[in-house]
Amino acid sequence: MAADPPAAPSPRPAAGDGQAAPAPVPARRLFGLARPYLRPLLAATLLMVAGSAIGLLAPAVAGRVVDAALVDADPARLNRVVLTLLVLFAILGGIAYLEHVLLRQTGARLLLDLRQRLFDHLMSLSPEFYEIRSSGELLSRMGSDLTVVQQAITHQIPNGIQAVLRFAGTLIVLLVLQTRLTLVALSVVPPVALVAVYYGRRIERLARGERDTTAAAGARAEESLGGIRTVQAFQHEDGERAAYAERLRALLDVQLRNARVEGAFAGLVQFAAFSAFAVVLWYGGRLMLTGALTPGQLTSFLLYTFSIAVSVGTLGALYAAFRELRGASARIFELLDTRSSIEDAPDAIGLPEVRGDLGLRGVRFSYPSDPTRFALDGVTLRIRPGEVVGLVGPSGSGKSTLFSLLLRFHDPTVGEVTLDGHDLRRIRLQDLRGAIGLVPQEIFLFSGSIEDNLRVGAPEARRDALIEALQRAGAWEFVERLPAGMDSLVGPRGVRLSAGQRQRLAIARAFLRDPRILLLDEATSSLDPDSEQRVQEALETLMRGRTTVVIAHRLATARKADRIVLLERGRVVGEGDHDTLYEQSELYRRYWTLQSLSAEA
Repeated sequence: MAADPPAAPSPRPAAGDGQAAPAPVPARRLFGLARPYLRPLLAATLLMVAGSAIGLLAPAVAGRVVDAALVDADPARLNRVVLTLLVLFAILGGIAYLEHVLLRQTGARLLLDLRQRLFDHLMSLSPEFYEIRSSGELLSRMGSDLTVVQQAITHQIPNGIQAVLRFAGTLIVLLVLQTRLTLVALSVVPPVALVAVYYGRRIERLARGERDTTAAAGARAEESLGGIRTVQAFQHEDGERAAYAERLRALLDVQLRNARVEGAFAGLVQFAAFSAFAVVLWYGGRLMLTGALTPGQLTSFLLYTFSIAVSVGTLGALYAAFRELRGASARIFELLDTRSSIEDAPDAIGLPEVRGDLGLRGVRFSYPSDPTRFALDGVTLRIRPGEVVGLVGPSGSGKSTLFSLLLRFHDPTVGEVTLDGHDLRRIRLQDLRGAIGLVPQEIFLFSGSIEDNLRVGAPEARRDALIEALQRAGAWEFVERLPAGMDSLVGPRGVRLSAGQRQRLAIARAFLRDPRILLLDEATSSLDPDSEQRVQEALETLMRGRTTVVIAHRLATARKADRIVLLERGRVVGEGDHDTLYEQSELYRRYWTLQSLSAEA
């Protein structure tokens, strides 16, 4: 028996699943997100530098307007100075336009790339990952978390850079003009910095909690809407409304706390900024009384001070936004860093030709959610090329788990599963799954057209091949009668089609794939007799010449197989044809008797 290869790291539950929050992301990794967009971001930064430099001239020119009117009383000079001011504002407007366009376009591209990158990664993760994650949480990360990252990189951080430039430039000008007055204006900076540090940590923690609570509410809504038929059939609308309302109340509580914290932070920053403005106005007024300042100089100084106050407020908000960015990006990187538990081995081989010889050797398997209970316990089994094997047994006996191992959705905990003598862990996933066709009991159809759903298994198939597959599956008759034929929309999860029609489409999809191995979860038990006969005929056509494993919920179906394998509590407890098992297995006899009595009734 081949040695088991090292298991890939299992996916970790999210913070929203009751686990610890993801570790903060290093700043260098955050800024690494912006690396592909450095050129437009640098161009926007240069525009910010130019805008900040021109903005430094505006308060000085505004002060000359006051002096021209109040001190010199010179209308011609007043007109020239005001015209100069208008020209400066026009230039600033043009720079603001170019900067806004650059940042918005870059932000749109960044968000698109991040969403695609995250979605591509999610598509590569094994089903085990989705057994411990809610789709609502994942959609939240692809939505709100990515938006936070985009806004930070293309809006808040550039604004922060602009605030730093404006603050530094204004500070230099003020120190040159009035050193003592400048020191008075700067007295507000230390308290604002301390407030920003204190509130920034709380804002990051609360923002993460809000996103987790939003994801929980979204997951509950998705479950309720996805199962709307069951909800309404059992008249459980009020219960679902109450459950969703409870999650919304939890979300509201978090948002109200966030509003109080963010409001307190904004209020303190604004108070500090305008207090500095009032102190400068008071001190500047005293200097005017002594003749040390002209009205125009005081006006310029006040405008510069106001610029510093705005810059300090922006920097405080930037710090809070950066803390929120760290929380959002930690959730995104936690997903991107999650490795699939099922991956190709470094020395994985391809299978140009598949005979369809399947084997299980001493297989034991337990799900990560319950590692102490083996869903399969010491199963050894061989399925020869072209053989039809029926799996029977009570619910929970391991039939579906065996399918999952054959598709390599999971790897065995102990032992090995083989195809043509090769351990599945040594075969490329693309080759393995390309050789297998699956027709499940619960058919999943996408909300597109019939043709779209057929092409899931064969994207490049010609249209005549699609029609041939539908004909072989016994589905062309009903498809042809639809108003738009193969272009007809099936609705979400195929709700516009009957159960039998969905089954025949799934069989047509398998015909298109033309697999060497078929895994069939018997799907005829819940159909009406006419649909059952049509689906059964299509399945028998599909099974010819292929290695087939059938989960047979009804023993009458299993009886048609070449061999029946009886499972109980994860073990093989019987094997052979119907007559052999009926004679040797009490469990099989009991099942056959009960089902026969049910059929007679």
